[in-house]
Amino acid sequence: MDKDQQKELIKEVEAAARRGARNGGLFARIRSLIIGIVIGVLLLSAVSAHLHHLKFIDAVHSLFSREESVENHDLTLENHGIFGYTAADFEEAILGKDEELRKLEVYSVEVSDVGTITNAGLFDIKAFSKYQFVTYHGTAVYTVDLSKLRRGCVDIDNDSRTVTLTVPDVELNPITIPSENIEFGQVEKNTVLAIGKIKVTPEDMARVQTEAVDKIESKLAESNTADDARLAAEHSIWSIFQPVVTELAPGYSMQVVFDTAGQGNDDTAEDDATVSDDAESEAAEDGGEE
Repeated sequence: MDKDQQKELIKEVEAAARRGARNGGLFARIRSLIIGIVIGVLLLSAVSAHLHHLKFIDAVHSLFSREESVENHDLTLENHGIFGYTAADFEEAILGKDEELRKLEVYSVEVSDVGTITNAGLFDIKAFSKYQFVTYHGTAVYTVDLSKLRRGCVDIDNDSRTVTLTVPDVELNPITIPSENIEFGQVEKNTVLAIGKIKVTPEDMARVQTEAVDKIESKLAESNTADDARLAAEHSIWSIFQPVVTELAPGYSMQVVFDTAGQGNDDTAEDDATVSDDAESEAAEDGGEE
């Protein structure tokens, strides 16, 4: 073999070596990619198993299983088996807290006002009249009736990880003014001709109490005290149900909104419709009998 042939053979060997190196590098990259995918699957399965309290093999299965759309199951997500949640998931957890579904006292405020009792004098002449200031004190208590929570009270935004709970609006409890909370001031007289004391009858006392309640309710409405009650109620309700949300889905937050329009929920609406239909049926039957 001459020198030229030896050089040609060496070139062919070097070219073959380079091709082999390139093929070997490609196979190495493919192998690394496959190993990375397997490790990723195992990590996702471990996270899913931890979040949903599943066995590891079940978590692996759920990772590759396809969630079928279920009729009437709102907000069904393709990745529900891993990170997705539905409004129904949180609704079931919240409505399952039977001990919390009660009328909740959320806010109270002391209120007072001043009224007068006038005693007309002889022949209703002002010179003979006398009057007395009356100061009354009461407590305004606001509540939220969580026992009215029904299906449809929860909405969810998985993008922002926010659960919205719609609750009945705050209500002002009936205000009572006990007689011991009513203070009578000195009798004031228009002139010296107005003599004697004012005699307060049980009827006068009842009238004073009724007027006091009306005045207090008007003052509360004018001062927007209901807004303060909603703010306090929002904090109280959040502190009750945020732990429920966190237990089901760590990382999700809850916000509370009030049904100020009084539209209720799905069950309430259905009940109202049923009552309305029954009333119309009875009216039609009565009309037919006539």
